[in-house]
Amino acid sequence: MKRKVCFIIIVVFSVSCNRPALVIPDTLELQLRNRDSYRHYVKLVNRAMAKDTIALQGLLMIDDLSDAASYEHGDILIQLLENLGDEQYSKVLSSIPTKQKVFLRGYFEAGMDIRKLEYKIRIDKEYPITFNELEFDEKEKSIFISICGCIDSLN
Repeated sequence: MKRKVCFIIIVVFSVSCNRPALVIPDTLELQLRNRDSYRHYVKLVNRAMAKDTIALQGLLMIDDLSDAASYEHGDILIQLLENLGDEQYSKVLSSIPTKQKVFLRGYFEAGMDIRKLEYKIRIDKEYPITFNELEFDEKEKSIFISICGCIDSLN
């Protein structure tokens, strides 16, 4: 009897460890599975939701998602911001290189596109430190231009 109970506990625990703390949308999941990185992504999301700053940093360093998956990843990043709060999130964000913040700004804008207009209007007011970290000065704008060759999304 004890063996059955232990077996059930182990099975339940191992299954629950693989479930994401946030819903991973289909397109993002498919793109991650095609790269064999879905499990790693889920682990990062779960650890970040548990306030693990190293896991959050790992998620913030992702820069190779495309199409709808980038919108969905942006939404995941916003949900993590809502969970962790402005101060903790911005501390991790401040350690991210400027070049990576270019991608992050794009992910955030894409993630906000998924949400309603009212949310877009108020999010930068609710999380001012984080959104200040995503603003670019003149030197950083030149880095952005050299990466993507455009200036429109900085204005």
